[in-house]
Amino acid sequence: MSRNHQYPHLLPDDILVWEKFLPIYGRLFDHFDYDVRVGKGRPRPDLPTAALVRMATDLSKRRIDAVGHIGDLRLVIEITHTIGLKALGQIIAYPVLYRNSYPGQYALRQLLVAGVLQSDIIQVLESKHIPYWTPELGLHFMKLLTDLKPLK
Repeated sequence: MSRNHQYPHLLPDDILVWEKFLPIYGRLFDHFDYDVRVGKGRPRPDLPTAALVRMATDLSKRRIDAVGHIGDLRLVIEITHTIGLKALGQIIAYPVLYRNSYPGQYALRQLLVAGVLQSDIIQVLESKHIPYWTPELGLHFMKLLTDLKPLK
């Protein structure tokens, strides 16, 4: 059976990356929400019934890989085998869409979790202070989130 049932929406290579992150940091979180739908979706008014229009709109919403909860901190997490421009755009957009979809009193931060980084992406992440983790490089800019310490 595929492990995708545990982590809906994650690709097999992304699951491998996530399962390297979780033993180190997973127990610091109260829980995770997976495949979190945000945004308004893209309605298809041309569909024949209102039910189909609602279904298509819901299915077209953006999906956050994981949202980790630590007390009243919510951490939007993009999980990918390789961080490139696509993942960079997602991690910039998802916190905005999450806050609009789930208003409330909580701190909101973001984290990229990846197997590897494309060579020219590190300078962008560092210039924008976007936290990221890879198995080889570990955590960067985590002070912006909390003082999380890895589990031994």
